[in-house]
Amino acid sequence: MAPLKPVKKDATDKRVQHIVDCVTKTCALLKDRASIPASLEAELEAIIKRSFPLPSSAALAGKSTSTSFDTLGSQLWNAATNIIRDEENQHDPKISRNDIARLTVLLRTCAFLLIDAAHQTSSRRSKDDDQRVRTFKIANKACRFCLDHEELELALKVLERSSDYVSRTEEEWPIVQIADIVGFGHGDHQLALRRLVAEYYLLRMTHAWKSDRFDMADHFFNKLSARELTSSADLAEKAADLFYEAGRSLAASRQPQPTIKWCERALSTLDSSDLESLSQDAPELRLAITGTLVEALSSTGTAVDRDRAAQVMDELESNYGMGNRVALSVMRFQLLCAQEPVDVRSLTAVLQHTIRLALMTDRSFKTIMQTINKARRISGHCALTALNELITLRLLSDILPDAQEESVSRDRLEKATVSYVLFATTQDEASPTQTIAGLQTLFDTVIKRSNSALSAKATHAAQTLIWKTAGAPRADIADEWCKLLRHPIFDSAGQLNKARIGRKAMMTALTRHDIEAAREAFFGMPQATRDEDMSRYLAFKIALRSSDHEFATESLQVITKHADRDPTFLYACVLEAQQSDHRHLAVAALQGLLDKQPPGVHLPSLLRCTARLLIGELDAKERSLDEMMDEVVLLFERAGADVKVFRQGTDDQWRAEIQWWSKNAYNLALRLCGDIHPEHLVRLLNVCIRFLECYPNDGGLMHDDVLTCRRSLCHFLSASALIVLARSSEESSEYALQCYLRARREIEAFVAQARRLEDLQADGDKSQDIDNMMARKFELLKFDLECILRLQQWDQLDEAVRAFLDFRDADRWDSLADLALIVHEQASAQGVAPNASARIPELLQKCINETWRKDKDIAKMSRWLRLTFTIHLQDDDGDLALKIVQQAASIAEKGYDGNADAYPQDELEWLATMAFNKAVDALSLRDAPASATWIDAAMELARYSDDNGALHANLTNRRREAEGRMKGVIRP
Repeated sequence: MAPLKPVKKDATDKRVQHIVDCVTKTCALLKDRASIPASLEAELEAIIKRSFPLPSSAALAGKSTSTSFDTLGSQLWNAATNIIRDEENQHDPKISRNDIARLTVLLRTCAFLLIDAAHQTSSRRSKDDDQRVRTFKIANKACRFCLDHEELELALKVLERSSDYVSRTEEEWPIVQIADIVGFGHGDHQLALRRLVAEYYLLRMTHAWKSDRFDMADHFFNKLSARELTSSADLAEKAADLFYEAGRSLAASRQPQPTIKWCERALSTLDSSDLESLSQDAPELRLAITGTLVEALSSTGTAVDRDRAAQVMDELESNYGMGNRVALSVMRFQLLCAQEPVDVRSLTAVLQHTIRLALMTDRSFKTIMQTINKARRISGHCALTALNELITLRLLSDILPDAQEESVSRDRLEKATVSYVLFATTQDEASPTQTIAGLQTLFDTVIKRSNSALSAKATHAAQTLIWKTAGAPRADIADEWCKLLRHPIFDSAGQLNKARIGRKAMMTALTRHDIEAAREAFFGMPQATRDEDMSRYLAFKIALRSSDHEFATESLQVITKHADRDPTFLYACVLEAQQSDHRHLAVAALQGLLDKQPPGVHLPSLLRCTARLLIGELDAKERSLDEMMDEVVLLFERAGADVKVFRQGTDDQWRAEIQWWSKNAYNLALRLCGDIHPEHLVRLLNVCIRFLECYPNDGGLMHDDVLTCRRSLCHFLSASALIVLARSSEESSEYALQCYLRARREIEAFVAQARRLEDLQADGDKSQDIDNMMARKFELLKFDLECILRLQQWDQLDEAVRAFLDFRDADRWDSLADLALIVHEQASAQGVAPNASARIPELLQKCINETWRKDKDIAKMSRWLRLTFTIHLQDDDGDLALKIVQQAASIAEKGYDGNADAYPQDELEWLATMAFNKAVDALSLRDAPASATWIDAAMELARYSDDNGALHANLTNRRREAEGRMKGVIRP
């Protein structure tokens, strides 16, 4: 039976084997450049924290284990180094730099611990000084790498292992050493170990201050041997850099006294070394340390510390030849700022000295700009003076033809120029006028000497700063700021910014009532930005104030194009126009809104507002009536076409809208019917009828008879206007005929309304409305007869005539008589069927009788009798013509006796003569009875001629002559 292994030894063996397996796998992954698993970091960290240090064991004492650990550690270290080099040469964007840094820190830490474990096992068998020095070096390198990447916990792990080497090395130091160790061998190892111990304490100090344990840092500083630092310039420089970093860390946390202590230590360390043995970076390090020290000394506020600061700067200038360094000037500047009160003259002198002597690099430029910015907190004038000198004396002189250098120089120039704008626009020491003058002078100088404008980025920054200041309460100052914004140095500004600046200039000019300046600002804008809504709105205001109707209309049209997206500016134009003397432009703006109908617009309200403005324009009489009426009629027609939109409201809203539009259209038509063009009147009346037809039939705001009266009057006026249009047009033209057709339709509609009104008032007494309507109906029936004549619709003539014959209570029959005669004449001339015009004689008789009954006008009567006689003279039987002569004789008898007006002599002579001629014609036809009847009628009429019987005698003689010639035909 095999003996059992101790449990502890088994655990240790497994532990060792786990380390070997994990590191071996890691080395293989890194060597093959395979994808690194995400769990690798966690495994390495677990090994570092839990497996090391390894316990003493027989298994670890073996040579193979020691060699294996050393080999694996070296491979792991080299792999980490390769990763770092690959990362420096070509970074893989898929892998985070933080992840790579973390991995390399773990690899190097683990590598050191493996090599340390190998060294510990081998040192038990023999003392190998080279291996000891090597391991110690690796320990310090690994610790420094951890500290550089802020892995303080891992650094402490390494430092804990390094402490063993420090203890063993310090134990081996001789207590007394009279002579220096010279030569190689054991002495060289001692010197190397002592240097490594010094580096170890520096690392402990670094870990302490990074852990914010400055008490521990002081402790390890006291353990550090000054002799070791002074013996190596390189080590001294590292120590001074460490002390400086610690001091700077304390300065950042505003602890001046500890800062001063560590900076003094840093300077003392550098001073203890030979200047020639220090590196080329030592002067810069000394300068940085002194800067931090001076800043800390200045912050204490004590005279002693300020004197010490001055002393340190003097030493830099005198002992180390740094009088021309920018950093030294900055230190003097800080010292001056710490005094109370600050000497502004000295401050300005220091800045000017710095600007003139500095070698212009990115670093020196940045330092100078930061210093000037600090000076600004004390004196804005001082900062502006320094900036102006920097720009004009140094930066403009550095504009070189070389492309790369010129780019760098221009970048500095632009930064300084923008800073000048910032300082100038935010300081309160100078008046705005002085500030603008200073900026103008600087801009002129820059663009003249550099021969180019600022870049787009710099332009935007500078203009933004000036823009904020341009909102000054004083309009004249704001205008000056706007002029500055349009300086040629800002030619790189974008279209948007140029538009904003131009609009700002327009607004300030309008505030000052400078119309010409406002127009100049508008036309100075880029063409594309002029047609923006805001620009055109301001242009519209300019046009209103300068009474430029064409410019205003153009601007309004541009704004209207975009009103479907945002009607804000179109509304604004309406308000502007309403408050001016050009209210017709407000109407145009509202009509633009009507055309676009943007979302959210209440169409009925918009239509009403526009209508009110148009009606106001009519009352103002600023334009021709026809031009305004065309717009009015178009708007009312638009409302009539959109009447369905009104239905979308409530019943009360619907009724109110209908009433408003019908009432206004009706009132306008009545008020202007004698002044406006008939076509406008017809169109307006049609709209009114349209709204009256839509009126709610619920006995609400208007009764049915009122609506009927209004509608009938609209049809009456419309028909009358159409007759006027037809008569004024070229006879038989297409337009005239169309007017007559439209008139007939209006007449037909009127007749229907008249019939409806009669039905509504049938049960009561006839009102004045009925009388008025009947009078209008009579007139329209005459128009209808005229339409039939012009349209030659003879098939409808008899019906039209019968309507007159059935008409009662008319007063204007005299006007119908002439029309009836003309119709009869035209019908006869065109050979119309007799039945179409058969009733015209009856109509003429009624006209004559009704007219005679009304006014007893014998002149009219005689004329109509003559014309009627002429019409019926050629009839086959001639009875009507004969009756007319006989009726004329009866009427002439009454006048002859003095019972009535005398029959007109000319009419009587003509009618008697024509009747006698008719008798002669009958006689020639051997129609003795007819001839005798006509002669008797003619002689009877001639008896009443007012010529002392001359006519009667003449006809008597002619009668004898005719009878003599026709002897035997006519019996005596």
